Amino acid sequence: MLKIHIAANTDSCRGHKLEGRYEKVIKYNKLVRDKIPDIIKEEGGKAAYHTLSEKKCITELDKKLNEEVKEYQADKSLEEMADILEVLHAICKARGYTTQELEAKRKEKAEINGSFDEKIFLEYVENEDNTNSASVSDMKALKKWGQVPDYAKDIILSNVYCSKCGNTTVVDYSMHSDRLGIVISGKCVTCGSKVVRVVEE
Repeated sequence: MLKIHIAANTDSCRGHKLEGRYEKVIKYNKLVRDKIPDIIKEEGGKAAYHTLSEKKCITELDKKLNEEVKEYQADKSLEEMADILEVLHAICKARGYTTQELEAKRKEKAEINGSFDEKIFLEYVENEDNTNSASVSDMKALKKWGQVPDYAKDIILSNVYCSKCGNTTVVDYSMHSDRLGIVISGKCVTCGSKVVRVVEE
């Protein structure tokens, strides 16, 4: 659903003088919750919007998830967590799953790999087979990576821990299959230090 919210009391937007007063036009061009147009109307605004196709809605939901995750990273509030959950439920429905199936999959993965209750921070893994080049990805890892949705790839690559910079983006990376999933090895975009991110299966 795309909307244009017209609000007379918004000073940061372009003004149009109508009947002796200025009306402001704020362009959003993004998916919003179902009741937002009604809320805008109740507050005296006018919302221009249309209904998206199923295909376009999935694309916009993926964008919405990125938006909500960024807002949570900035705010860390329960409200933002709820927004993320709401978008995930909508994505489930749009992709033909139910929330019950989502919860069942969560429990299945927790049973196999555990949860995060014990706060384990993996430092490194020593493998007996070190024949892979550090700059070349293996085919098994690339196949797994190909199954990851594009929106999730962006989130993963931009949320990597660097001992010098904290949260960072990994660049010049390679991928290798591991017992835990995919190991992404590369450099911190800011300082160039070596960073590693494990993507669990």
